[in-house]
Amino acid sequence: MDQTPPPNLSQQLLEHISSYWISQVIGVVARLRLADLLASGPLSSEALAPQVGAHPDGLYRLMRAGVVAGLFTQVPPRTFTLTPLGACLRSEVPGSMRDMAIMQTAPGHWLPWGDLVTAVQTGRSPVRKVLGTDLWEHYQKNPEEAAHFDRAMGSFSSFVAAEVARLHNFSPYARVADVGGSQGVLLAAVLRAHPSCRGILFDLPHVIDGARAHVEAEGLGQRMELVAGSFFEPVIPTAEAYLLKHILHDWDDASSTSILRQIHRAALPGARLIVVEMVMPDGEPSRTALIDLNMFVVSDGRERTAREYEALLASTGWALERITPSPSGVSLIEARKR
Repeated sequence: MDQTPPPNLSQQLLEHISSYWISQVIGVVARLRLADLLASGPLSSEALAPQVGAHPDGLYRLMRAGVVAGLFTQVPPRTFTLTPLGACLRSEVPGSMRDMAIMQTAPGHWLPWGDLVTAVQTGRSPVRKVLGTDLWEHYQKNPEEAAHFDRAMGSFSSFVAAEVARLHNFSPYARVADVGGSQGVLLAAVLRAHPSCRGILFDLPHVIDGARAHVEAEGLGQRMELVAGSFFEPVIPTAEAYLLKHILHDWDDASSTSILRQIHRAALPGARLIVVEMVMPDGEPSRTALIDLNMFVVSDGRERTAREYEALLASTGWALERITPSPSGVSLIEARKR
C-alpha cells in the first residue's frame, strides 16, 4: 500500500510548520511601527529604512513578506500601502493589536514555546529553564517587555469590558474590586455603566504605577482607588464584589486555590465574585485547546471546563451561581461567598 501523502496534504502541513515565520514578520512590523508610518499613505522601503533604523534591503524583504501575510500591498518599485489587516497594528486605534504582536514574539512567550517538548515530557512549563525565572519575575526584570504585556492585556480587555458591564448588574455593590486589573480598562467600563459604584484597582506595584495615567485620562480618579499588592498575600481590599479577569488561567490549581482563598478572606459576607475566562468546552477540541497549551507553556496555567471551575470555587468557599457566555468568547463565571 502506498503510504506517500497526497501533495495537497503535505503542502497544508508545510504551511502549519512554517507559520512561525508569519508570527515573527508581524512581530517585527509591530516593533518598527511600520503601520503608524504608513497610515498617511504609501512609502517606499528605502524611505522608511532610516526612520526605523533598518537596513534598506532587509526592510524591503520584511515588507515583501508582510504582503504575503496580508499586512501590506506592494506598488512597484518597493513601495507599500497599509491594508485594513495591517492597520490593526497601528498604535492608537481602538483594539490595537500592536502590543499583542510584540508580546507574543518577545522572549517571555517566544522562548518557552521553543521548548514545548519539555512541557510535554515533564508536565511543567519550561519557562524557568529558558528564562531563568518565572514569567512574572521576567517581566519585572524587563520593564519594556512588561509594558507591552500590560498594554496588550488592556487592549484585549477593551473587547470584553463593555460585555461584562452589560451582562452583570453591578449596581447593588458599593465597591467593586478588580483583582489583577492591570490598567483598569475593565473596571473603568463597569464604573461608567454603573454610576453608583466605586472601584478598587488592585495589582502589583509596578502595574499600579503604570495605570495611574490611564485612570486619570478616563476621568475616574475620584471613583477608582488604586491599591498595590500581591493577590497571594492577605492584602486584598474589602469589597462587595470582585472581578477576576484572565487571572486564574495563568496559574495551576494550587496557585489558583491560593488566590481564591485570599479573595474569600477579604470579601464581605455574601460578596460576589465574577471570574471572566474562556470556558473549555466538553467534547470536541476547539481553539481554546491552543490557548490552554499556551498557558501551560508560558506559566503552568490552564483553561478549565465548567465542572473544573465549579470544583475549584467550591473548594475555596465560593458557590457557583451561573456561567454566562458572551459574544467575545469569554464567559462570566459568577459565584457567591459561602
